[in-house]
Parts: sequence; structure tokens; C-alpha cells
Amino acid sequence: MANDNEITSGFSDASVNIAKLIADNYIIVCDTNVYLGLYRFSPDFANFALDCLRKIQAHIMIPYTVKIEYDKHYHALFKRRQGKIENSIEDTMNLIEKQQNKLKNSCATLITRQFPGADELQDEIDEKYDELKTMLTSYFEQRSVLTLIQDSWTSDVVKEFVQKLIDDKQIMQDFTRDEIYKICEEGEKRYKKEIPPGYKDGKNKDGIRKYSDLILWKEVLQFSKERQRNIIFVTDDSKADWWNRKNDKVEFLSQLYEEFAKDTRKRKSENGGVAGPSMKIVPFVSADFYEAVSRSMNIPKTDVVEQALRITDKDYINMIEYSAFDSIHDTLKYSGFEYVDESALTYIGSEGIEEWDIDNYELNSFTMVERDDDQIIYELIYNVEMSSHSCDYWGKDDDTKEIIVSPDYKHGVMGQLTISVVRTVDMLMDFEDSNDFDLSEIISGDFEETSYQSCFVDEDYDVVPNAYTTCPDCTREINTENDGGNGFCLNCAPNH
Repeated sequence: MANDNEITSGFSDASVNIAKLIADNYIIVCDTNVYLGLYRFSPDFANFALDCLRKIQAHIMIPYTVKIEYDKHYHALFKRRQGKIENSIEDTMNLIEKQQNKLKNSCATLITRQFPGADELQDEIDEKYDELKTMLTSYFEQRSVLTLIQDSWTSDVVKEFVQKLIDDKQIMQDFTRDEIYKICEEGEKRYKKEIPPGYKDGKNKDGIRKYSDLILWKEVLQFSKERQRNIIFVTDDSKADWWNRKNDKVEFLSQLYEEFAKDTRKRKSENGGVAGPSMKIVPFVSADFYEAVSRSMNIPKTDVVEQALRITDKDYINMIEYSAFDSIHDTLKYSGFEYVDESALTYIGSEGIEEWDIDNYELNSFTMVERDDDQIIYELIYNVEMSSHSCDYWGKDDDTKEIIVSPDYKHGVMGQLTISVVRTVDMLMDFEDSNDFDLSEIISGDFEETSYQSCFVDEDYDVVPNAYTTCPDCTREINTENDGGNGFCLNCAPNH
């Protein structure tokens, strides 16, 4: 169980006792993405999350901004959710049959041309596809999705839940137009200084929409101060203007804590000449919040829900760390100089470096950068060691006209490479084997030379950086290939 110090530490913590917080004057405020996220969860998890919300329903307040944003998006997400469940099996079966028919046509061509064994090949292919269809049916049956199609939401239960809160007057007072304009003016100044929350929306949203996070925050501050209520704040907005993220831990920004404490304290002039205390805020991401509610209020979880709650960002990254690097391996191999500073290498032969060998790599760290709808973007940082070789052009053989080159110069570098990985979280995904991703690309790389070996036998082998003197003009290391005399490299020596 988390103690008071842990509760105020700022980390989203599933061990916090929600029932105790409610007893200590806390009100629950959920961001729009929490309600909309219910449409994207698997059926089992969505029903579990709704059970948690219903248990603490009497203690929830909806910011007016959340109501407006929810009303814009809920209908499309509900239709999309129902379509995903109802069509998931049929769409996958159709895909399998389409591929099976393509192979049948190919086999038919082989049979027509009297390829030996073509008939048997077609029978084997049909047999394998039948096995695949059986596996698919078994997959859905094991996860109860076939019965959930009949027993799934016959109406929009999330909308009904939100509407009940509104009908029961559990909604915050909306700002006037003038107040909103003042918040937007303040937001413009805050965003330039990257003061949270919401400044990350300044680049991809227009008008008042880009200040919606700040307006929400101001509503929470005003409500907490006026009603003198502590806040449990739940948001799945993963951007850096709400949370610090490192691996699978998230920490609410200290600036937000400080602003909450400052703006929820009643001044003497507002409180009969006596300064009031600051209110408290406990932040959560939704998965931790549902787990905390379930633990403290004894809400049962199915095995599928238990499994989903255990799957963290760290678990996912552990599953994909090798495949993610493999996906960019060839790009790094053949385009390594985009990430290695050629001018910092001791010497490169005139024929240049054609490709790099990746000798070793390991994951150093990762960050979840952003979550947008069903997509999550991660950045993975790897420690990488690479080696390669180059040679000098020495001319052509007079007789054979073949190009003559020098023996190899050998190069070794080490550094860090950052890879961006885009993942789509599907409501019917298999949590046991969720190791796929949609896109991966190299974002940046920074390598330094760790070894150099000349092709000339009279030079020392395995020369490491700083083994030679350094040119005082350009700071490039000097060796026998680029020594311009007088302590300067070939490029700088003519200037002296």
C-alpha cells in the first residue's frame, strides 16, 4: 500500500487506496481520452473499466471542456468499435481465403503445364490453409469474442454513463467566452515558454482547440479552489507537457504540482483574513487508476483483464527490441555515414566506405513519446558498435586494365542510435504475443571512432583515437596519411 509520501511523489501508482482518498475529500476528474479510450479497449477490459467507474460514479466530476470534446468524438468511436468486433473474424477469414485462391490459381497453372507433383502441392496448400482457419476460430473462441459479438454492447454504455453524470449535475461550470479568450491569450505566452500543460498541441492544432488542455486544467484548478476539494486526476495524454516518462514509469510534472498548490490556496482576502490551505492532486494514467480502484474496492477481474493490466510499455519493448533494430539494420549498414561524422575519422581511403558491419548492439533506454488515437510512438536508444574498411585507388594494371587498390584501412566506431517505432493498439490484439509494430525508422545517430588500422605494415596496428597529435586548427587527429608537417594536417598546413 502506498503511504502519503508515495502518493505525493507524482508517480502514477496502482497501489494507492482510492477508497481512502475518496474518504479524504477527493473528487475524481477524468480527461476526455479516458472516456473515449473505453471504446478502444478489448471487450473484457472495457467492461472491467466501466465496472470501476460505476463503483466510484458518485465521486466523479466532468469538466465542461471534457463534455464538449467527448460529444465531438464518441459517436464515430462507438460505430467503429462495433464494426471491429462484428467484422473481425469475417475480415480475417476473407483475407485468408483471398490468399488461398491466389495460390490455387498458381497451382492450376503448374498443373496445366504438367509440372510433376503439382496436384499434391495444391492438396497440401489447401490442408495448411484449413489448419490456419481452424487456428483463427480457436483464437476467438478462447477469448470469448464469438459470444461477445452477440452479448456486446447493444447500446452505447459509455455515453449512457457520461450522460448520467451530466443529468446528476456532476459537471463543472463552464467558462464564459471572455474567460476562454483570456486563457487563450495566457496560453499563447505559456506555450512560447513551454509551460505545461498543452504546449505540445500548439504545433498540430488550430484556434481554441490547441488550448483545450490548458482550459481543462484551469477548470480543475478553479473547481478545486472554489469547492475546496482534493483531486484525483486521470489522463492518458502521454505527452511531455503532462508527464515525465522513463521506461514504464510516468511522473506528473513538478510545474503542474506547483501551479496546483499555488492556485488552489485561498488568499486571506478571499477567506475572511485567513489564508486557506492548498488542495492536493493525485495523478494517474487510466490503467493504473482502474487497477487501484479494483484493489481498494474489490472489483473482480477476468484472466484476460489481469493479463492486460500486467502488460507494460517495458514488456512490449522487451519483446520488440531485437526485431525493431533488425528492421533498420540494412539502412544503417548501407547509409551509416548519415550518422557517422566522416571528418572525425583518422583517415578514409579515396575509394571511401561502402558499408558498415554492425558488430554489436544493445538497448540502452526507451521513451514513449506520444499516444494519438490507437497509435503509440516510442523512441528506442541503442548502444551500437560498427566496423568497416576503405582503400586508396592506386591506378590500373597496364596489361589487364584492372583497377588496383591499396590494402584495407580498417575502421571501428561506437555510439548511440535512436529509432522511432510506431505501434497500433487494436482492441482485439493478443496481449500474449503483442510484438508487432507498423513503422520503424532511424531518428538520429552519433558515433565516435574507437579504432583505426592502417594498411601499411610499418605502422602500428589497432591505433586508437588520440594516438597521434591533433591539428590545432581543425582539431583533426594527425597520422602518417594526413600529416602536413609542422604539426598541422594536410588541409591546414598550407595556411602556415
